[in-house]
Amino acid sequence: MKLSILIASVLVCASSPAFAQTEGRVSVGASVTVNATTDDDVASTAGVGPLVRLNPRAGWGPAGAFNWFRADLTDPAGGDNDFARLRVRPLMAGVSYAVGSGAVLTSFSFVAGPSFNKAEFHGSYVAGPGEVIDADNSFAVRPGVGVTWTVAPRVAVIGFGGYLINRPGVVYRNRFGQDFRDRWKADSVVLSVGAVYSLF
Repeated sequence: MKLSILIASVLVCASSPAFAQTEGRVSVGASVTVNATTDDDVASTAGVGPLVRLNPRAGWGPAGAFNWFRADLTDPAGGDNDFARLRVRPLMAGVSYAVGSGAVLTSFSFVAGPSFNKAEFHGSYVAGPGEVIDADNSFAVRPGVGVTWTVAPRVAVIGFGGYLINRPGVVYRNRFGQDFRDRWKADSVVLSVGAVYSLF
């Protein structure tokens, strides 16, 4: 989170006077994204990654999102040792509606789609005989609000906030044959900040 604030501050301080909407249709760049999970048994994550997107225009338009992340899971037996990780890879598409004038556009979006999930034990975890963990694929939904601030004809600072709803079916069987189901959820508050350059 501190890294996100620092990047945004640097971009704002270094920006030139505001321009009209970003030129071109497709932009590439990078962003810092935080997935603040709502389940205490699923760790929050933060990371820096590449970004490709269609430049927003006022009115209706298409929307898409990946929102991939990998989170540590808490062991039902307790303790702070490494246990397992949940990999979440949703492929979502939908619509957005942008409002605003001049250099700043605010986009309200709704995307949904399948999420390809995988659960596996942490590399340092020693699984006992018969001990297994697995995750089913699921359906993900993410409403959100994004802001695009054009600071040069082809350069924009972007920010996003949304809520990801994703409930993969994670099943863990311990060494005593006891099953744990529906214990871990991948819901998260998604916060992102970054910068993009319009290629064409």
